[in-house]
Amino acid sequence: MKGLIGKKAGMTQIFNAEGNAVPVTVIDVTSVEVVGKRTMEKDQYTAVILGMTDAKEKHLTKAQVGSFKKAGANLKRTVREFRVEASELEGFKIGEHVKVDAFFKMGEKVDVTGITKGRGYQGVMKRWDFRGFGQTHGTHEYRRHPGAIGQRKTPGRVYPNKKLPGHYGVEQVTTQNLEVVGLHPEKNLILIKGGVAGSNDGLVVIKPSVKLALRTAHKAKK
Repeated sequence: MKGLIGKKAGMTQIFNAEGNAVPVTVIDVTSVEVVGKRTMEKDQYTAVILGMTDAKEKHLTKAQVGSFKKAGANLKRTVREFRVEASELEGFKIGEHVKVDAFFKMGEKVDVTGITKGRGYQGVMKRWDFRGFGQTHGTHEYRRHPGAIGQRKTPGRVYPNKKLPGHYGVEQVTTQNLEVVGLHPEKNLILIKGGVAGSNDGLVVIKPSVKLALRTAHKAKK
């Protein structure tokens, strides 16, 4: 499965052919380069290794620096590997910048993975969307509490996975079936309809839609 890494630049809007405003997320892949390959002869599978954001040697381990130098690639801070067919592998050259139109096309459905914003320690209403307690005249300092969380009889404890206050955010989230509505090869930008998880300048991973691939495979079997 072919994929691509990039940096979330932010959100904006464009106007489609009907004149309607479409909210889009801008993905920047300017600094993404091919830093390695996996071949069938050596690794028993074929894949391309992409790196993003230039790094200094002091910020990497000796093993990482040696791997980059052996491949003849520039040092990169972020590295991801994507499976490709053996015939597609020949089209990638180590050290070259990736082009967005070589990976995706207009109207294609994709899945985008990112890390959500960290929101610290939060209560049950913000973390789990609880309704809260009734706002009557007798309610006193109990409007945003979780309510009963256990019982007095056996087992006399709080069950695991109970929705309680705690750390919220910094989780890997994949948004599925988003549409590619814009490609700008000259600037190496991808415009994806809708929002994706993560803060600006955060790492995102773009892959072809899994659900669409399964649907296509199911129709082929019939």
